[in-house]
Amino acid sequence: MSGSLKFVFGGRYDRLADVPEVAARTGIALELETLASPKDAFAALRDSPDVAGGEMSVSFYMTERSRLRDACDLVALPVWVSRAFRHSNIYVRRDSGLRTPADLRGKRIGLPEYGMTMAVWLRGLFADEYGLAPGDVRWITHRAATGLTEDAVKYPSGVEIVAAPPGRSPQRHLLSGHIDAWIGAGVAPPAPGVRRLFEDPFAEEREYFAKSGVFPVMHVLVVKRDVLDGDRSLAPRLFAIFDESKRRAQERLWSTGVAYSTLPWALQAAEEQTRFMGGDPWPYGLAANAPTLDALMRYMDQQGLLWDDLPLNEFFLPLEPA
Repeated sequence: MSGSLKFVFGGRYDRLADVPEVAARTGIALELETLASPKDAFAALRDSPDVAGGEMSVSFYMTERSRLRDACDLVALPVWVSRAFRHSNIYVRRDSGLRTPADLRGKRIGLPEYGMTMAVWLRGLFADEYGLAPGDVRWITHRAATGLTEDAVKYPSGVEIVAAPPGRSPQRHLLSGHIDAWIGAGVAPPAPGVRRLFEDPFAEEREYFAKSGVFPVMHVLVVKRDVLDGDRSLAPRLFAIFDESKRRAQERLWSTGVAYSTLPWALQAAEEQTRFMGGDPWPYGLAANAPTLDALMRYMDQQGLLWDDLPLNEFFLPLEPA
């Protein structure tokens, strides 16, 4: 293969650190560029012809793919660039009486975008665990859609979704009472006057995983279709490269000789979480992620974010670790 392939990401993820080196050993030149944020990577994938692939919101990708099917110019490999439990991403005013998602019935929930992956997972959780349907609340969006073209955005019927008045931060909207809760990235610890909805969200997340086996995926690795069409062997080779880089990052976390992380007890955390989650806590491929992907497919369908029904292997290439 001549020339290098440019991939864009929104963070310096440890699981990507060795990608260029591993790729070079296999005869593939990969250039990884870190942009200011994941949404900048989404925009670059959409707008920059020199970008071959990178990080994309899994919900935005699935919406676009369900609309265009094989005409979609992005192809997703089951490499999970970002994944996270999201119980800790629900914020309310400190003096509110809201304690669980069931208390949000009839309330106003602010969020960056209705169709973003974090919100998909939390609405699914609300419905499955607390009987709170998307139509039971008002959704207040705080930015225009990113990662999707305007005609690709899909909203469900029977759900109230309105744009927030401009000129105020989400935190000010929350503290002023314009919204009752906020779903999105926050600060740790929360800002003055704000707290997380769950008193102990991390315990809630562990209980959720123990019961469901679901570890939510957020962002997926996508490659431009014309890049893959030029070499049928490229997709499995890329999958193997990214999987090897992730394995190396995990080995550094589990190192007993050198502290690669700035957390004093990172090794203890790695060992404990591996015991709790079993084997590889962050597996790539479809088979090991079946509960997670089944839930994601169901939530995307139930929340009216898909233009057409497609089987799982039409959203993600059926690749597995060696």
